[in-house]
Amino acid sequence: MIGAMTANQQPDPGVPPALAFGTGTSTDHHDGIRWVDYSNISWNPVFCKRCDICVDICPKGTLVLRNDAIIEEDNCILCGLCERYCPDLAIEMIPEAVAAHAAKER
Repeated sequence: MIGAMTANQQPDPGVPPALAFGTGTSTDHHDGIRWVDYSNISWNPVFCKRCDICVDICPKGTLVLRNDAIIEEDNCILCGLCERYCPDLAIEMIPEAVAAHAAKER
């Protein structure tokens, strides 16, 4: 697994933690677990085991694993493959982004 820490490694204090990425805590989730919102997806760093399936399945290369966090880059086409294939249920499409994308296509 690229970017994963082994049991003996300590996090680099100069690298922001996973929760420092994204736009903040999701307002759609009321389960007491922090989700990180990006433009099109919410990512749960607690559920995620950093298996890279979402990174590998993304047809546009939008998702990357960097500094122990899944990062959404700018070219997401909202296909939903990352959400569908995540074995940990750690990625969800943001409903407002999906609705806005669908409205543009009409």
